[in-house]
Amino acid sequence: MGVLRQDGLPIPDEVRGMHDLRGRVALVTGAASGLGRAMAWGFACFGADVAIIDRDAAAAESAAAELASGTGRRAAAFAAEASDEQEVDEAVKRATQALGPIDVLVNGAGHNIRKPLIEFSKAEFDSLLHVHVRGAFLFCRAVGLQMRDRRRGSIINIASIMGHVGVPNVSAYAAAKGGLVQLTKVLALEMAPYGVRVNAIAPGFIDTPLTRQHPAEVRRRISDTTPLGRFGEARELIGPAVFLASDAASFVTGTSLVVDGGWTAQ
Repeated sequence: MGVLRQDGLPIPDEVRGMHDLRGRVALVTGAASGLGRAMAWGFACFGADVAIIDRDAAAAESAAAELASGTGRRAAAFAAEASDEQEVDEAVKRATQALGPIDVLVNGAGHNIRKPLIEFSKAEFDSLLHVHVRGAFLFCRAVGLQMRDRRRGSIINIASIMGHVGVPNVSAYAAAKGGLVQLTKVLALEMAPYGVRVNAIAPGFIDTPLTRQHPAEVRRRISDTTPLGRFGEARELIGPAVFLASDAASFVTGTSLVVDGGWTAQ
């Protein structure tokens, strides 16, 4: 916090600028679509330059072009498989060369497979752990080295309410997201001495291409059991993400911010 009044409170301009991300660089994985795309757009709207990382190179390029033309901020796209160490390190290197040191990292890449645990193949189970947990580890390590040396930064891992509660037919996804919640807590403790904050966002049921695959009856049941009576929208992740990325969350680390319309409050 910059200028303070004699009573210790920030002046109005400082308060209004707490969410300002101008002069910062954000790297968002899985940002070609869905929640990642929405959060990348939000960062740019608040002034950040954004590196979009996705396994789909064409979709990443399209999202970056849309972001740059729509917000006036610099945007760059890089293809990488989140669970591949060499590709992750190369993407972080190229993003840094293009835009500068990374101030904000969002680990949003992921997918889901829904079926009973006893029907999973080893490859299917491993695929979820590799993307959600190994991928986050690799990006946290690559970007975390920069942040540690610069003694600043914010890491945001996109977890899930499934990392906090049990729901049938998502065993591998829930295990991966639960692991991501714990990775967030431990990394927050390790990085705190260097001024780097590490938090998670745990979305509930958000209207995305993945959740639209649910049968109509399942979607109705989800809406009916959500206190706010509906699915969330991808845009509703912008506020939480910008908050955790910005100086507004300067004393927030090691936590998981649940964004679920009240679903886990029951």
